[in-house]
Amino acid sequence: MESSIPAQDGLLLWAETFGDRHDPAVLLIMGATAPGIVWPDELCRLLAAAGYYVVRYDHRDTGRSGKSADEYDLATLAADAAAVTTGLGVGPAHVVGQSAGGMVAQLLALTRPELVSSLVLLSTAANPNPDGPPPPPQPTPPPAPPEEPGIAAVAGWRTLVGPNAPFDQAYWGNLVERVAARGSAPDTSGRHLTAMARTPSLFGRITALRVPTLVVHGDRDPVFSLELGEALHRAIPRAQFRCIPGMGHIFPPQWSPLISRLITNHLRLAAPEHADPGQPVS
Repeated sequence: MESSIPAQDGLLLWAETFGDRHDPAVLLIMGATAPGIVWPDELCRLLAAAGYYVVRYDHRDTGRSGKSADEYDLATLAADAAAVTTGLGVGPAHVVGQSAGGMVAQLLALTRPELVSSLVLLSTAANPNPDGPPPPPQPTPPPAPPEEPGIAAVAGWRTLVGPNAPFDQAYWGNLVERVAARGSAPDTSGRHLTAMARTPSLFGRITALRVPTLVVHGDRDPVFSLELGEALHRAIPRAQFRCIPGMGHIFPPQWSPLISRLITNHLRLAAPEHADPGQPVS
């Protein structure tokens, strides 16, 4: 089911839900510049079938959500995540964040702890700018022919998935088309990169987290190295860690069953009263 939820500044955020709203909620927070549909449909359905009410949504400046009037930092995106949670009436939620979405999840747990039951942090870090400030903008190249942006986008996903994980060209090509069809000109998703640049490291804050946390990282991540994932794990008290051999920055849809099992096993340990008695909690 789809909804439009107002953020604090009135901007509307698109959200989609899967499963029974009476089940414990799982809020999926996607990474920078990407809309919520980048979360594979199969993952959403598997989590719902496991007994969770799954929410994925479009960040501001992506997909069917509104465009912000000004620049912002990741705290604004965390406030948006809180607005989605309270607007749907599903808090507290288990929060799963991918890449920059994992940083948003950390901020949500720090600023609105009453809305977060547990955290799963995928391919992320505690410092949005581990290599220092971004380089100055380069001259804008001439416009590409209409067919080339899609080809370049698929190639970009290929890099993020990594060389050791399966890559379904048709799936990612279709996703690129779906993402393009949902957006509207001008494309303002680059504001997320500015938001990351404007957000200081979270290392000094996340030591205060007391929510059950699972950090999941691939050993072939080209964006945030495995060492950054391990540092995040060490900084959060009692966090658990899982390295996935061969995974790059984003998992391929074929691995949705694996990612679903990692998430649901963690959630059952975090909230055993909600565990399915027919499923193992390990």
